[in-house]
Amino acid sequence: MEEDKFIQVLQKYSGQQLTKMPVGRIPTVEEIEQQNLSLNGNSSSNVEADACEDLENLKISKKKRTRRKPRHRNKADKMNNVEDDVVDCKAVNSKFEIDDVDDSTLWNFKITAVSNQTSAKVFRIKNGICCKHININLLKYVGEHGSGVRRTSLSSSFHKPKVDVINDSFVQDASKSPVEIKNGTTHELSSVPQFHNSNLQLPSTFYQNASASTSPKQRKARKFKKFQNYWSMQDVSIGLESRELMKGVLRINAKNFREAYVSHVNRLEQDYLIQSIADRNRALEGDVVVIKLKPQSEWTEKQKTAFVVHILEKVHSRTAVGSLHLMPDRNKQYAAFIPRDLRVPKMKIPAAICPPSFHQHPNRYENMLFKAKITMWKDIKHPVGTLIENIGVIGDLESETAALLSENNLDVTPFPPAFLKYVSVGEEIPDEEFDYREDLRKECIFTIDPLTARDLDDAVSCIELENGNLEIGVHISDVSYYLKEGTPLDKMVCSKATTIYLVNNVYHMLPRELCLHCSLLPGTDKLAFSVFWEMTKTGKIINRRFARTIINSCTQLAYEHAQMMIEDPNRTFEDGELPQIHGGFTYKDLSKIINYLQAIAVNLRAQRFENGALRIDQTKLIFRLDEDTGEPLQYFVYENKDAHRLIEEFMLLANISVAQKTVKHFPDIAFLRCHDPPNQRLLNALEKSLRCLNIDIDVSSSKAIQSSLLNVQHKQEMGVSAFAVLNHLLAKPMTRAKYFCSGETENEESYEHYALHVPIYTHFTSPIRRYADIMVHRLLAACLGYAEKPHWNASKVTEVANNCNKQKFQAKCAGDASSDLYLAHYIADHQPFVQRAVVIDVKSSSFDILVVATGSIIRMFPNGLGDNIQWSQEQKDSRKQFMIVFPETSEYPEEIYIIQLFSIVNVSLNRKAKTNKLEAKLLRPISQQMEQESSKLQ
Repeated sequence: MEEDKFIQVLQKYSGQQLTKMPVGRIPTVEEIEQQNLSLNGNSSSNVEADACEDLENLKISKKKRTRRKPRHRNKADKMNNVEDDVVDCKAVNSKFEIDDVDDSTLWNFKITAVSNQTSAKVFRIKNGICCKHININLLKYVGEHGSGVRRTSLSSSFHKPKVDVINDSFVQDASKSPVEIKNGTTHELSSVPQFHNSNLQLPSTFYQNASASTSPKQRKARKFKKFQNYWSMQDVSIGLESRELMKGVLRINAKNFREAYVSHVNRLEQDYLIQSIADRNRALEGDVVVIKLKPQSEWTEKQKTAFVVHILEKVHSRTAVGSLHLMPDRNKQYAAFIPRDLRVPKMKIPAAICPPSFHQHPNRYENMLFKAKITMWKDIKHPVGTLIENIGVIGDLESETAALLSENNLDVTPFPPAFLKYVSVGEEIPDEEFDYREDLRKECIFTIDPLTARDLDDAVSCIELENGNLEIGVHISDVSYYLKEGTPLDKMVCSKATTIYLVNNVYHMLPRELCLHCSLLPGTDKLAFSVFWEMTKTGKIINRRFARTIINSCTQLAYEHAQMMIEDPNRTFEDGELPQIHGGFTYKDLSKIINYLQAIAVNLRAQRFENGALRIDQTKLIFRLDEDTGEPLQYFVYENKDAHRLIEEFMLLANISVAQKTVKHFPDIAFLRCHDPPNQRLLNALEKSLRCLNIDIDVSSSKAIQSSLLNVQHKQEMGVSAFAVLNHLLAKPMTRAKYFCSGETENEESYEHYALHVPIYTHFTSPIRRYADIMVHRLLAACLGYAEKPHWNASKVTEVANNCNKQKFQAKCAGDASSDLYLAHYIADHQPFVQRAVVIDVKSSSFDILVVATGSIIRMFPNGLGDNIQWSQEQKDSRKQFMIVFPETSEYPEEIYIIQLFSIVNVSLNRKAKTNKLEAKLLRPISQQMEQESSKLQ
């Protein structure tokens, strides 16, 4: 019997003979004192370890274990072990602290008779670390007449109890008198008998792992609930130098937050896999971490596994947007904060920080959005956090927009009025500027931008030279002239780093007054930085030069206007078709210049792709909103036409030219932009999987990928859907372009921009919306002698570059989320919303689809298709696929549908409740057949 074995273990290490008491018999004080079980009395230093090992080997049959029924307790009391709990054979008469416990601290145990409980617990230790229990049947040792109440004062954390005082006392049952049992005979007493405490000395690790919870599942979860300590910087440096450790950026799987990855230095190698939250060791998305490989026996079949030993840079803000809920165990000392971003852990928010009425009326807060920040993270599963902002109501467009800005940690705080004193803008250009700038106000210079654009960074010009060549000019607003380096305004602009474009609003990087003053509005003198090329009419560059200039744009054309001139150079425009043209120029002058530029742009573009440039397009949506409510009324797919490509080519050429100029003059501090090659291992795997579908894609170079895309695009049997899928699949292995400092790079090969296939590149053409361009303008001004060389070092430039990288990416994420938000609202208001989609990935229990019309990626689960729909997964030619069986109905026969890569399906889309995400319902394939038959009839 388990009780006998337990006594044997205690006998072994107490050195005393124990006698099992008859049922119903309570030992006297004298008998207990005689059989005092003190493990501290042993002299051997190994006694405690041996006892722990023997206790660990003591197993209790699950069949004999009975669940103790709580008395007068609700679920919350049970989970939190609050006051007035029934005694469970333990009493602590001394105070201790979890974080600082001396090994000599004593825990006192005693067995007490209880009237309604048949079992009790005695602690045991596993490997000196993990606390578990042994259940003992009390009725075999004690009678049924005693009862006990334990009053417990716990700390604020259920998972880390800090027991201050526990007072045990017997209380008399109202229906019975106090009793004492001697020799099997019950005697009434005038006072409650006192029992002797047996002292057990336990190591401090016991306290750190003790918990009021007793369920097997929770005991298992507590086994490794603590993170490993970080390595010291000295050890990290030694480990990196010896290559025992590796450094990289952590990426968390958005669909499975327990998995994370760190890229291998060798791009042909698989990423290192971080398999658990414990191995991630408090690192979050984007953090720069140091990892150590696990033993080879712990690697997966496909990947090497590792764990984080140090965080070099906490890039993630440790904040998240989410909602408040009651704790699963109804613990009123905390609330559960559930982030929307699954890559951020759930947090415990102390009750004192929660809204005052939260625990009384939690339903009032079900639809509220909050922002929280992690303040302490010791428990693996649930860090402690604090609420820092109440954002608003879930589903409200204004609140959701504020939430996505907050999620991406974007600062949209207006500039303080006091900062305007640092904006040196005046109505007139100072006379001294005319002394050294080229005056181009009489030339035909104009802008081409989106129809609703207000920030006009760039303008173009083209004049014929006497030798028959053309002088092409790109003129960029000279923001750096007005934004003086080092001022409080400049520092705030540097921090923002980029303009944020959302569906319903634009948050400018610069103060609005400075934006308007720098914008190249027509009919107004403006300061500019210009790049000129002498070219032949076929686009061959003869020479180039740079200058600070003064321009006066003659008109503000939209892409639509320029496109009409390209499509019909001889078109006659009626009054009102074009915006006002200043300076005595006509639309014929504009059309002539645009078509000169178009002819050269076509050649430049062809030459770029011949040299190896790659373009992978993603679907971009434009919305028309209700002027009163702000709700989306319509959406359109943004389409690139010749007019867009014309401007793009000359902006690219300007950026390349300025990069070459600045790095030649300042190779130590040039502010550049590169694009690393994609993950070749992923590309090779994609090439192999597509070959199984008879789709040949060459991924050996950027030029080869572009050629393969064009071949697919021109094959009619492949269709638009297949081309869209290929663009998506090829985008996944690609890396993000980034800004960097030339002085921080060892070789010039790393300057290369993979997608553009140019050896050097930067950003120069959009200083109103990008701080990176302002940095480049300052360098270019120094190159041309307009200013002194900036007092920068490589570290300073790298710091600014890193911030620009982060802000640019966060702004893009916010823009994408804004588009998803408005699309979800539009679809919810326009039901039913049926679209054609293409399967882009098949997994073990799900498949992903790409909705061609919107560019949305949605994951579908076959087990959620409906009760009557059967499905199974198959493996065919190393490819996963689903077989879905739609049952026979009165209208349709049974349909069997195979889901595999590139399968075309019809789906009904809707917005998920309380989210901005879309969900899709798979429609019967008969719907597609009917559509085909209908099209044939038409």
